Amino acid sequence: MEKKLKIIMLEDKFSINKLPQFGEIPVIFTKGDMCFTSRTDDELTIICPEFMAPNNVQQEVGLRCLKVLGDGNIAKEIGILATISKPLADANIPVCCVTTFSHFFIFMMEEHLVKAVHLLQQSGHEFVHKEE
Repeated sequence: MEKKLKIIMLEDKFSINKLPQFGEIPVIFTKGDMCFTSRTDDELTIICPEFMAPNNVQQEVGLRCLKVLGDGNIAKEIGILATISKPLADANIPVCCVTTFSHFFIFMMEEHLVKAVHLLQQSGHEFVHKEE
């Protein structure tokens, strides 16, 4: 049986931003609001609230985020991402996933949000208003 998860729908709208590979990470992303940075051998990507989005970069705006609450060390959990992503993939809802030590963050375009919430509730997951 798949694990039933607790999920929070975050209020902010987010953007995913592609910066030059060796670009500096702007100071605003090292403090304050939630954001994610990732550097590979060919790009620097920053996911952040829209109001923090850098100018003059390749970006997608209008993303919403579902925060999947974990029980501690996500690296030791099995199947968490699959139990969230499978019903969304089956419904052709594209997502971008980010993992921290304790949580999964599932980003999707806002036009898919209502359907995604409905599908995840049908799958037995619970939406809560704050971390318990």
